Amino acid sequence: MVFYGSWDSFIKAAADIYAATPEKARYTVKYRNCDGMLVLKVTDDATCAQIRTERLDDIKKVASLYRMLAQSASHRSQEIRELPPVFPESKKDEREAKAAKRSGLSNTASTK
Repeated sequence: MVFYGSWDSFIKAAADIYAATPEKARYTVKYRNCDGMLVLKVTDDATCAQIRTERLDDIKKVASLYRMLAQSASHRSQEIRELPPVFPESKKDEREAKAAKRSGLSNTASTK
């Protein structure tokens, strides 16, 4: 486990770990109240990067790290949503959907 001395080098190492193995990468945050120390850890089981800080100014940096990791994770999930369905809809499902739509339209027309 490597403790980084500067925030910029930690961010670079964390981004590299996450880019190399996004499906295995994870991060943890620990606050030690007795020391007043915040410890951040990013790992993929093979590589581990950590940083310790006592400064409150680093909270904004932690938030930007979370935002960066969340954006890259959500970008991947959008790509997954755009893939074609594994099980295509059957003709029966399509007919039922059309019938339900037509019956819903006729019900609203009769109530007016």
